[in-house]
Amino acid sequence: MVKVFDQTGIFISTCHHGLLQTLVEMRKSRELAKYALATTNKILDVYRPHGATGYDIGCLYSTTVHCFLVNSFHGHAHNCHCQLEFHPLYQKGLGLEDLETCERIFSALNAVSPIICHAAYFHWLQFIDLHFNQWDQDKYLELSKFLCDNYKQALHIINEFTPTVEELKTQLRISDAEFKHWNAEEAEYFENLKREPDFDIQSTTCIEALQALSVAE
Repeated sequence: MVKVFDQTGIFISTCHHGLLQTLVEMRKSRELAKYALATTNKILDVYRPHGATGYDIGCLYSTTVHCFLVNSFHGHAHNCHCQLEFHPLYQKGLGLEDLETCERIFSALNAVSPIICHAAYFHWLQFIDLHFNQWDQDKYLELSKFLCDNYKQALHIINEFTPTVEELKTQLRISDAEFKHWNAEEAEYFENLKREPDFDIQSTTCIEALQALSVAE
C-alpha cells in the first residue's frame, strides 16, 4: 500500500494571538470527532476550563464539552437560534475576536501544500514542522504590534460609535438592559418554533379533512 495517501490533513488549535497550540495528524480519515476530543483534552489539561473556544460545529460539540462557540464567519451560516447562543457577536467578553485564527493559518499553509502533497512521510512532517516553527516566530515577533493595533481599533470603535448609540437610545427611549432582553425574547421565540403551534395543527387537520370529504363526494 502506498503510505503517501495515509495523511489526509491536520487538525490544529491556536491561541487568540495566532500561536499554534496543538497539531494532530489526521490519518486515513476525514475530520472526525476523535481529533477534536483529543485536542480539547490537551487544552483543558494545560489551560483548565476557564475560557472560550471556537469551532465550526461548536454548537453541536458543546453538548459534549462546554465553553464552545461557533466561529464568526461560519456562524453566519447557522440558523438564527444557534447564532443567538453561540455566535461571538452575542458573547460578552470576546470583544473583537472572531475565532477564525485557524482559517488564517490554513490560508498561509496553502503555500506548503504543493511541496508536501507527494512527499515521503518524513519530509511531510519536516516541512510542516518548519512552516509552523517559522509561523510562531513571526507571530511572536509581531505580538506587541498585534496587541497595540487591537487596542487602538477597540478605542476607535468605542469613541466613534458611542455618541451615535447614546443618541439613538435617547430618541427611542431604550436602555442597555433592553438589548439583552431583545436577545432573550428572540431566542425564546425560536425555541418555541421547534414545536408546531396547536392552531396550525388544527388548521391543517381541518383542511385535510375537507379535502378527503371532497374526494369522497
